[in-house]
Amino acid sequence: MGKRKAKADVREVVDGYSGAASRLDIDEFLTYFVDDAQVHGVLELFGQTGPMVGKEALRAFFGPALGGLDWLMQHNSITDVNIGKDGKTATTSLAVQERASGPNGEIIMLGRYDDKLMLTDDGWKFTERRLTVYKFAPVTDAGAA
Repeated sequence: MGKRKAKADVREVVDGYSGAASRLDIDEFLTYFVDDAQVHGVLELFGQTGPMVGKEALRAFFGPALGGLDWLMQHNSITDVNIGKDGKTATTSLAVQERASGPNGEIIMLGRYDDKLMLTDDGWKFTERRLTVYKFAPVTDAGAA
């Protein structure tokens, strides 16, 4: 596989992940991770410590989190996709904006993901996602159009 194709495939993973999150589809969401994936920086938003390790830990957190929302929108601006010399590993950096609504109101999160991926028999998968949060706050103008 050429680097250009590999980069396009990795971008599709990032877009697919965001799409699954926006559809609140935990089963599809989890398909973008290897079994022992690590996610850093998310639990800390809720006063816990991380990382979450493994798909079951991801399901235990994100299943109820996504299930408790009315909607979620996630927008990414991918700034870097780097394919490793072996052609089977990759890193990405991207800015992320997320807005969500549920019974307790709306929130906004602005941040950055730094990712590690690997090429598996089922395509590219996240091995690690590291979230750096710049802003996480309730939306006070949620009723404004």
